[in-house]
Amino acid sequence: MVSHPHQPRQDDAVLGTGQLPLPANAAVLGGLVGVQRRLHSPLVSQRVAAVKQSLTYGKAGVSVVLDALNDDHWQVRYTAYSQLRGIDHPQLLPRLMEYNPYQCLQCLYRYSTAHSTAYALAISSDQQLLISGATDRTIKVRSLYTGKILCTLTGHRSSVSAVAFHPDQPMLISGSWDSTIKLWNLAGVSQQNRLASDRLIATFSEQGSKIYTIALHPEGQILASGSQDGTITLWDIQAEEKISAIAGHTEAITALTFTADGQTLISSSIDNTLNGWNWQTQHLQYSLTGHSHWVNAIAIHPDGEILASGSQDKTIKLWHLPTGKLLNTLTGHWGEIKGLAMSQDGQTLVSCSWDETIRFWHLPTGILLHSLTGHRGAIVSLAMTSDVPLIVSSSQDRTICVWGMD
Repeated sequence: MVSHPHQPRQDDAVLGTGQLPLPANAAVLGGLVGVQRRLHSPLVSQRVAAVKQSLTYGKAGVSVVLDALNDDHWQVRYTAYSQLRGIDHPQLLPRLMEYNPYQCLQCLYRYSTAHSTAYALAISSDQQLLISGATDRTIKVRSLYTGKILCTLTGHRSSVSAVAFHPDQPMLISGSWDSTIKLWNLAGVSQQNRLASDRLIATFSEQGSKIYTIALHPEGQILASGSQDGTITLWDIQAEEKISAIAGHTEAITALTFTADGQTLISSSIDNTLNGWNWQTQHLQYSLTGHSHWVNAIAIHPDGEILASGSQDKTIKLWHLPTGKLLNTLTGHWGEIKGLAMSQDGQTLVSCSWDETIRFWHLPTGILLHSLTGHRGAIVSLAMTSDVPLIVSSSQDRTICVWGMD
């Protein structure tokens, strides 16, 4: 018998059957009414699927998604929030501002760093690995979601001050106060099929100046390092050689980042300034001044136009890079700012401070969305994932916390 195209198929759930819960992979007939019915399913996965389907029904579907912001499960609420966030409609903004996904964050895991403090953190692009570099001169490779230590990398002779993942290769780069940068092979690290001593690829030396920070060019070929003496050094990773050096700050470099297009390298320093460089010509394109004390941290908006800077003066400043104009100054921390991170959609800025808090700011308005507390010491570093909110923080209380939605 030939199947009629409008007849239910084997895995379809049909309205009127009274079957609850509905099959997990079923399609519900009945258009928007069917979607609304699935939103009352006891299965979270079905309610999430219904939210994602709702927007195909136009304005009526938007109303359904708005109602899902009141669901009793964070995953449904966050899915609704994510769906609506991409819609440009002035009436949605007040509702989205009422819903704050970061209020659901809590400390899911807390890892001890023994007798050391992790001043450097990084999360792999596949969001499976957590890297921490600490004052005990070691680098720990952990499973982000279990905390299990997969590998311990040793070889630095002083505190590890910076770590970064290569964007395309299973490679980790670390910088240290021992004046060296090391490249590590992380291939197969989750299977633990290689000794940590076999993973060192190369070592770059800065000849006596402590490495404070590193940054990778978006294409992964060029590495920039910032030193205690105020020098920025550029390295060719593939050739394993030094390209050039930029001497533009009068004090130590605290943070570096490339713009998304890879054309400009931005640096911050304890000389209270932020500089933008054409790294290929070493030409200073602009210098931003306004902080009254050391600039410790920077984060750049995905569109490359807004730069956030955090300072020992306890403020965060937002700069419009094309014009150099100061857009806003965010206040609320009562301790110096030690770390900044920007959400992938450019809507949220995350900061950590010596005041033992992590704070979430709505970037377009500067409104403080939420604060996390739980560390019993200054928070010195943070990292965040790119999609579902997951924050990692390290503190002078010698712990690393992973914050997420339970």
